[in-house]
Amino acid sequence: MLLPCSQRAWLVLMLLASATTSAAELNLDEALARAEHYSAELSANRHERQALANQADSATQLPDPKLEFGIENLPVGGNNAHRFTREDMTMQRIGIQQDYISSTKRDRKADAFRAEAASATAGYQTLRAQLQRDTAQAWLDMALARQGLTAARSLLAESERQISVQRAAVAGGGSAASVLDGRLVVVDMQNAVTDAERDVAVAQAKLTRLTGDSQAIAAGQLPRFERLPADPAVLAQGIDQHPEILQARRESEVAQARSAQSAVAAIPDVGIEVYYGRRADRLDDMAGVMFTMDLPLFQSQRQDKDHAADQARTFEANDQLATTIRDHNAQLAMLIAQYQAAQTRWQRQKDDVLPLQRQRLQLTQAQYRTGSATLTDMLAARRALLQSELEANRAARDLAQSWAAIRYLIPQETQS
Repeated sequence: MLLPCSQRAWLVLMLLASATTSAAELNLDEALARAEHYSAELSANRHERQALANQADSATQLPDPKLEFGIENLPVGGNNAHRFTREDMTMQRIGIQQDYISSTKRDRKADAFRAEAASATAGYQTLRAQLQRDTAQAWLDMALARQGLTAARSLLAESERQISVQRAAVAGGGSAASVLDGRLVVVDMQNAVTDAERDVAVAQAKLTRLTGDSQAIAAGQLPRFERLPADPAVLAQGIDQHPEILQARRESEVAQARSAQSAVAAIPDVGIEVYYGRRADRLDDMAGVMFTMDLPLFQSQRQDKDHAADQARTFEANDQLATTIRDHNAQLAMLIAQYQAAQTRWQRQKDDVLPLQRQRLQLTQAQYRTGSATLTDMLAARRALLQSELEANRAARDLAQSWAAIRYLIPQETQS
């Protein structure tokens, strides 16, 4: 059953509107903000920091008091066996015990938890930097891949139109061989377009994995990736602010805090118990106070060994910090070298190769109009231009990947 024209037009408009609203166009800042909101790793890190902060607060408190009750000196033989009130020594006892741990030990333990919380905070920034880098690379890859796909489809459409015109000429008695040769060239161009469509789909899958939006589309103005985010000297000066280096420094501080905690482990803990004991009616009730205290008689074999182990871990953390700083200096130098090489390739492709290919196509088209070039020659020139366009697009994507790797070595604030 056919719908009236007005209803069909309304249905088409509704379908177009739903198709338009289903796709979420995100600029770079919006993609970064959505990725941070969607990240389970960042959420887990926040929970870890909350747990460590609560543990630090709890570590400063004394342990809970203990309630003690029971029967002492219950006879198990003789005439008074299992009797609670006939034996003079039998006593029903109830008491409260409190352990007192040195405030120094409690403070050292809390300091260790706070150092771990600071390390987790540095880890949060490390995760943010990695997430922003991956998201920016996926967003840039998708935006540039879509540009390449648009250019490829435009050249392919023009070539297919030319083939259709030539087919009509064959029907009027023209040469069929040129149409067959041209069709083979068009198939190669179609393969190139298919590869470009694949690149867009892969980039969108990466962006979806990071933002959680299956319909995310990179939109908005591209950043100025054709130049370094900052001068190489300025980038080198910012090495100390890289989150991985800050995290390594916090790990060193955690090791130092644990070493300080084990240094006071030999301070004895003290326990105090106050009790009341009820005896038989003919006997007086009893009360008392009991003290307990640790006796670190073998400190050299226990507490000193633990402290020596923590000191060794502190030295290990310091060495790892030095290694991390050296690695980041080398990594920055490699990233800048990769960026400069990608920049050179992109500029050469954009400024030299593409203008020559366009000139070649224009010349071939002019020759084709005058009959000195065949359709195959013209389509081959257009295919060469298409390949150069895609090569320039790949060079731009490589350059953008290197740019994002440098730009987001340190996490950046976004405007969502």
